[in-house]
Amino acid sequence: MVWRRIFNRDPEPEKPQDSTSRQDEEQGSHSAQPTANPPAWDEDQSTRSIPLHLRQALTQQRRSPETDDPQTRLATLRRRRAAALHDVEQGEQAQADDNPWRERAELLTESLETIESDRSEALNVADEPYHQVEPVPIRDLDVNVDNDIATVTFAIGNEPYRWEEPRDWAERGHHMIREDLVRTSGATDPLVPGDVPEDLRDPLRAHLDLSLFVLATDLRDRALNDEPFPTDFTLADLARPCPKCGGWTDALGHCQACARRNARIQQLDLERNRLLSERAEELEEKHRMAERLPIARRRLADIDTEIAGLEKSIHNTPKPSS
Repeated sequence: MVWRRIFNRDPEPEKPQDSTSRQDEEQGSHSAQPTANPPAWDEDQSTRSIPLHLRQALTQQRRSPETDDPQTRLATLRRRRAAALHDVEQGEQAQADDNPWRERAELLTESLETIESDRSEALNVADEPYHQVEPVPIRDLDVNVDNDIATVTFAIGNEPYRWEEPRDWAERGHHMIREDLVRTSGATDPLVPGDVPEDLRDPLRAHLDLSLFVLATDLRDRALNDEPFPTDFTLADLARPCPKCGGWTDALGHCQACARRNARIQQLDLERNRLLSERAEELEEKHRMAERLPIARRRLADIDTEIAGLEKSIHNTPKPSS
């Protein structure tokens, strides 16, 4: 029926704009009404907005000296007096002839004299023992590198020598860390001449062991760097006399006796510099304490005056009646 559809028509839905405007009106009406419970104002809001260290500084500035506790102030002054008295005592002690700074400086001076004596002895080059060896040719020099492992071989007279690199070499990135060569064959005793004195046989044998190792290492490095091997090399080149001390030099002309002496001199120089620095610090400390003595005395007198005035003020302050 038509009339039923007309009178029972569903209401039209609200448009979004109408609902929005109605919400705005409701909010406006609510805001116009007074709030029953307005937010309470925090009295410490401004204080909490300031950082703690600044708030403490402001509190310290606002506090007047009159509000300080006299006993607390007196205890602070007494601590300051103890520190000032210590400075005065240190200054008076520094001006005395017998003082700890001078004693320590004298001990350091004695140590320096010992260092200088040892250094002079080290600088005095003594003649090292020496005995010449025969110029036996060193032949069949060869370096073979297989799988990055180097093997060095050569012969002196009828004695063959072989040196190999350890198998556990390390490689970091693209840089190989090569370890020291290890001798796998060859003896040193046949190289020692028969006319060597008995007291020089062991030193010469030890030197030849080292010089053979230096030669093998030099040959390996030359091969890896594509450099030519030395020619006309003999056993005598492994034990040439040192031009400074007269001792034996290795295959590269290095003297172990001179190297040990130079290392000893460097060690003594480091020790001497350390002792000189410590002695200078002791003397500087003594001079500084003596120079500060007048200031320390004046500060102590001012603190004593302030303590006396504060004690008098505390004594004259009437006690509260009970």
